[in-house]
Amino acid sequence: MTNGVERFEVGIEFDSVLRTFSTQIYDTPYAFIRENLQNAIDACRQQAHRQGIPSSDPSLRIDITVNEKSVQIQDRGIGMSSEDLRNLFWTIGASGKRTEEARAAGCVGMFGIGGFANFGVCETLIVTSQAESSPGQRTELKRSDFTGTVGLPQVEQQPSDLAAPRGTVVEGVLYVPSDVNELHQYVRDIVRFCREPVYFNGALISGDQPTARSISRVWAESQTWTHNGVDVTATLYETETKTLIANLETLTLGGTHSTISGVLHFEGNGIDILRNGFKLCSTTVATRIGVSGFIDCDLLSPTAGRDSLNAESNGLLAKVIAALDRAAVLAVLESSDLIDQHTRIFRYVRSHALVDRIGKVTVQTADGAWLTLDEVRARATNESQVYFATSSNPPLTNILLTRGHMVVNLPSDNHKSAAIRDYLSSLGATALTGHVECAEEYTDLSRFEKAFLGELAETISYVYQVHEMHLIAGSLTEDIPVFVSNPASRSSTPLRIYIDSRHPEVDKLSQLGMTSLFRSMVSAFCREYLGPTLRSRSPKFFGSGALNMDWLVQNRSEAWVLLTGDIAVVSRATQRQVVTASDVHVVVASPHEQTQNANESDGQPKLVRIVGGEEFNILEGYYLRVPNSASEAYGDVIIDLEELGSVWAGNRILLVASDAISTAFQFQILLDRLLVTTDNGSQSQGAVVLDRPIQQLFEGLYFPIPAELEEHLVPAGDQRIPIEVLCDWLDFAGSRSWEARE
Repeated sequence: MTNGVERFEVGIEFDSVLRTFSTQIYDTPYAFIRENLQNAIDACRQQAHRQGIPSSDPSLRIDITVNEKSVQIQDRGIGMSSEDLRNLFWTIGASGKRTEEARAAGCVGMFGIGGFANFGVCETLIVTSQAESSPGQRTELKRSDFTGTVGLPQVEQQPSDLAAPRGTVVEGVLYVPSDVNELHQYVRDIVRFCREPVYFNGALISGDQPTARSISRVWAESQTWTHNGVDVTATLYETETKTLIANLETLTLGGTHSTISGVLHFEGNGIDILRNGFKLCSTTVATRIGVSGFIDCDLLSPTAGRDSLNAESNGLLAKVIAALDRAAVLAVLESSDLIDQHTRIFRYVRSHALVDRIGKVTVQTADGAWLTLDEVRARATNESQVYFATSSNPPLTNILLTRGHMVVNLPSDNHKSAAIRDYLSSLGATALTGHVECAEEYTDLSRFEKAFLGELAETISYVYQVHEMHLIAGSLTEDIPVFVSNPASRSSTPLRIYIDSRHPEVDKLSQLGMTSLFRSMVSAFCREYLGPTLRSRSPKFFGSGALNMDWLVQNRSEAWVLLTGDIAVVSRATQRQVVTASDVHVVVASPHEQTQNANESDGQPKLVRIVGGEEFNILEGYYLRVPNSASEAYGDVIIDLEELGSVWAGNRILLVASDAISTAFQFQILLDRLLVTTDNGSQSQGAVVLDRPIQQLFEGLYFPIPAELEEHLVPAGDQRIPIEVLCDWLDFAGSRSWEARE
């Protein structure tokens, strides 16, 4: 004691430390056998290196003797001196295999904690060893020597010639009886590819030669594949069961060649990692095909517990397998039989841009034939088009087959189907789904059908200025009323428009008779089913669907005057009107148009109410007449605007029709009182989308009134509703303004 300072030894609960070694680091209670067996093999390899003989020499035999109560491992390797036993085997963290000689000999061990893994299953551990020209020593440690004590246990040591003339004998007395057959399988799995002679209870369990069972090479010579700086050379084989096998030959990493060997089967999932034949661990690698087998490589190292590879080795292994994965996929794509065995490759094929290489994939056509995609490509011509489908459509398929076309049935597997679809699309093939053909042309048209087709042709010609067209009445292969066979924009070929004039959507219009409402409904039908196609062909519209105001000026120069301005807005002078109940006209959707309370003086009611049966309930409601000045100036353009809505606030109602691109018509209504709608909980503002189209009636246009605003615009009894109306035309595409001439 000096100046009150004392010193004492650090305590250690050795029992807890050993539990960590034996149960938390190692993946199996039999790990003590693996560790001592590895030590024995490393000792024999070092001895072989010193003598200049192969480690497979019979003089370096290793014997494992097992019964239910004990395990003994004896080798004829370099052995250990008394100092080696003390400083290497019985010292945690020490290792004699970090020398140049050990690396040159191909030793596996490096961690220096394996000896104490024995106490995971051993009650007593006896280690007897003798080095060249050194007396032998027997050392012994029992589990009871350190259980319940704080501090380091004492190892008993005494002279012994059991390991003479050179070598080591490790004997573990088990505190739990062992399963001899299970131990045999476990040990054989570890050393089966080791070149050292290892015997288990007298039977040789090592020395297997890793060979690839094969019937033919996939390629005549070895191939080298690269992935992320790693070059792998291997030979690919194909078995009788169409399984691909790779024999690994060389590995180049960063320009440096390394030793690698192994046999990989492209099926299953699980790879044994070896070093010089000794199994380090098992692992899995994510692949598209699946890989199993073994790899032997000095660059791969396990974690201390040997249940997995360390992070660096995992990265290297992933690159090796990725290179071989691509090689296997390319090999599979060269054989129709292999493709049938490896359908998992198609996700890889699509994600790695290999669709152009799937020509050997076999597909079934609608007429029952089996063809490769290469054969489909060879048969595809301008006269014989290719279609693909996931579901059957017999009527359409029969039509196409009769015309000499080909229909390919896509498989149910999503990734394979997508890859085949991509391949066929590159040939110009199209999907059968959504394709429409005329199954039969109608020859005995009724009076209504002729009238409908005539009104439709007039609407197309007048509203869209499309004059080159053929309307063909007939039944279609899909349940749709209209189909355009050549809708290409700005094409000089006349439009071929197939109309199922007996489709329910058309037939219901026969109830209207030849009335103005019938003509209005034909116009709405044309916009709904043919609008996009006609817009793309019409000189009145740009390709985007926006109105072509330049064309309108050129064709209606007498009706328009070009003004300057940044934003195209046309404002009409306000007009004051008074709407009374007598201004409300009722149009009944029936074979004969009827009106009630008609104002015979001018024949143009300010308000129209459309009523009808269930077939026309979408039209039912009130409509307000668009001022004549706006109708005459650009009424034929307004009806082309398909997006309708209304906004209101204060005393102002705004009815808007727009192409949702760059042009819009605004119909503004001012009242002499504030708007308060009762349907919205006494709200004085709101907005709504209108699903009823603008109507052409009484030689004018009528804008639908939202149901929420009917109480403000539709008079009842003797009520008089004074309003002011203002119409604006907006064109933002060309930043121009237009004004209708008086």
